[in-house]
Amino acid sequence: MQQDLCKVGQYFQWDQKKVLGEGRISVIYQGLNSKDNSIIAIKKFRSDLLQNKNFYLRELLKQEELLLRMMQPENFIKCIALEETQNSVYWITELAETSLRQEMIQAENGKLKMEQVINLCKNLLDGYLFLINQNVLHQDIKPEGILKKNNQYYYSDLGNGYMISRFQGENNQTNYQSPQKTLNQIYTGKCDIWSIGIILYECLSGSVPIIHNNETQIAKEFTDAYQNEPIYDFIIQCIKYSESERLSWEQVYSHPFVINQLDIKVDVKIEQSYTAFKEQFLKTTVQVNLYLMIGMNSESDNTERLTKQEFIQSAKKQTPNSSSKEINSLFYEIAGFKATHITNKDINNWQNRVKNRLKGDRGYHYQLMSQEQTEQDNQLKNLPVLKWTINLDKKRLKNVSLLYPEVVEIILSIKASMNKFNTKLDDLFNKYDPNKIGGITKQQLDKIIMKMYPEGRNDVVMSHVFQFINQFQNGKISKEEFQFCIFDLDLQEIIKKRN
Repeated sequence: MQQDLCKVGQYFQWDQKKVLGEGRISVIYQGLNSKDNSIIAIKKFRSDLLQNKNFYLRELLKQEELLLRMMQPENFIKCIALEETQNSVYWITELAETSLRQEMIQAENGKLKMEQVINLCKNLLDGYLFLINQNVLHQDIKPEGILKKNNQYYYSDLGNGYMISRFQGENNQTNYQSPQKTLNQIYTGKCDIWSIGIILYECLSGSVPIIHNNETQIAKEFTDAYQNEPIYDFIIQCIKYSESERLSWEQVYSHPFVINQLDIKVDVKIEQSYTAFKEQFLKTTVQVNLYLMIGMNSESDNTERLTKQEFIQSAKKQTPNSSSKEINSLFYEIAGFKATHITNKDINNWQNRVKNRLKGDRGYHYQLMSQEQTEQDNQLKNLPVLKWTINLDKKRLKNVSLLYPEVVEIILSIKASMNKFNTKLDDLFNKYDPNKIGGITKQQLDKIIMKMYPEGRNDVVMSHVFQFINQFQNGKISKEEFQFCIFDLDLQEIIKKRN
């Protein structure tokens, strides 16, 4: 038992078995603050994201936590402290009672009562005012990231997890992502309005709406049940497929439902364009880069150097509002973790890295799709939001062609066998990924197939099964891919749409 206990900082400890939740970039544990014996939550960010030279990501997390801790904005979970080790960053926060996702799971048919949804909407909009004042887009609003305590709902973060995973090149499309983000189109702050609207819709109906022919299809049952409720029009206007038809933030806070039912009365004036935000960020970065040339001649030899202390002193003169800690972190981000000097070449390379990151962000430019890709997108638009958003990644869609009847039969047999014997996904991966390489190899999947579907051995078919499930085509199947392809997909529906 003692070996499962971990400690960070002077007061904070946790049991690795007490996992409260797990996301793309972090694991959250129930912990103890030994200073006052209070129960807390400890969010540990993934080590592989923060090792070596990922100082930008570290600083992003540290700045977000500091902002939340110092400002303590309304309807954001309270941050108590931040701890840092060489391999990770830890957020110490107050412990919530549950998450919105857990509340939805436990509710009958996944539906919350109207008074709960109204309270949720009020809390989300009250909290989002802080983001508006900070000129920040969250971009990752989802039930898992909404916590509940004392009958109040709280955002768990500012959404930087989305930015971090994007910088890492990870696919992080979710059920609550707006169509414009999903289709790699330019989008604005209305993307968060879509997310909130979809969440409210799901809380009342127990499911998400369907997208068809570039329109959000509202279920007849939803309309019949709620069309006379004040919240109905608000939700419908929030989840309009086209951004031009969707409510703006000014219209959200001036909507009769918000003013009369939620009693929120504010004057919101904001134009949040994600593209403009990125362009301004790049402009600022280039400007800072020029400041940090610090007397170096841009045309000088790339080996010309400044010591760390010289860099900090000179940068402080150029940017007097920056703290020594900020400049110190920037030095390591530019020059590397063990660097003692910084060169002109280091600065130029750093600037190019930032530019490339921004240009590579799929929310920054329209992406041209091939005719094949467009056709596949159109075929999948009749599926529920979760399914078509996850499938819109090009690599994933190409694998639909592998769904021969034999492949589908094996996948359905695996699903049936796991359900019959109540096989947990974690247990399966513990057995077939014992070395923790981050996924199941083809050889291991073959063993699973032979155990669960012994009568169907065919090397070609099993190869196709692996290729389909391994949608990222990286040689190993992740838990997320396995869960999605085996349990979440309606294979018959996809084949029907494909044909």
